[in-house]
Amino acid sequence: MDRCGRDAVIDYPNDRAIAAAAEKHGIPAPVLIRDLVRVVEVLNLKNQDFFSARSVLAGSMGLRCFDSPRFTVYDADFSTSSDTISPPTAMKTKLAYSDDELEIAPADLVPHDQGGTAWKSAPVRFTPVFTSLMPNEDDRSFKADVSFRGMLVDGLEVPFKLPYDLAIWDDDPAVWIMDPHETLAEKILGWCAHRQVKHYADLAYIAIVSRPGNGRLIELDYARAREVLDGKLAAMSQLQPDVYAAFPNIDALITDLLAKPQLDGAQWAEIMYLRDQRDRFNPALLEVAVTRILVPGLRGS
Repeated sequence: MDRCGRDAVIDYPNDRAIAAAAEKHGIPAPVLIRDLVRVVEVLNLKNQDFFSARSVLAGSMGLRCFDSPRFTVYDADFSTSSDTISPPTAMKTKLAYSDDELEIAPADLVPHDQGGTAWKSAPVRFTPVFTSLMPNEDDRSFKADVSFRGMLVDGLEVPFKLPYDLAIWDDDPAVWIMDPHETLAEKILGWCAHRQVKHYADLAYIAIVSRPGNGRLIELDYARAREVLDGKLAAMSQLQPDVYAAFPNIDALITDLLAKPQLDGAQWAEIMYLRDQRDRFNPALLEVAVTRILVPGLRGS
């Protein structure tokens, strides 16, 4: 598809279908609509050949391809390099999108870390002509985070799954996502260095669904996980030495994971799980998953 053309990348659902899905999964309609817009954004980038083994969808939208029940509310995360996008500001043109039912207009990308290795476009504003269920203009935006730090391992090309059924396509399109070993490493660093609760929640989910057995959704090799974590820590310590000074090696990270988590109440309140998983994924389960599954796995390897 020509990005500047008018052919849509999905079949847009009507308001009745959106409202029914929002009710079924316990998600406010504006949050669900914003997610649909981010799905369009992913397919927009796919059609421009943004994705490859070293240019991927990351974060919680990548984890949904492993059936993660945590519903990301605002962000869309991507990891790439200058081999794909150069200069980083050129990503703005890639993010822009328009069809008869939707227009996406990104803000200029600006660096948000030391060294200019991570950039963001915020807000990415959108006009959803396809629905009347988003009357508040303040809801019509999301944030795109784009890392240019490169990746340590190749991503995986997998079906792009949705946590709801709105019949927006016939078959799940293939998309490149970050390898779970690298996602695990990034989530560990995000929790240990910044205490972001969303990262702790995702660590718990990865630990649970990587256990051997019939319910295993992620093939996690803990020896490989340690190697990737070691490489990520070395890279981030060089980029942000002050932030990672407390973690001279990965064993310091693992020891930190073993500590009883103090989950910030405001951050926890912002975490959204699908309705049928909301009671299960509570702070007690997260702590057990991280301290009794993930930590022993990382130590035992």
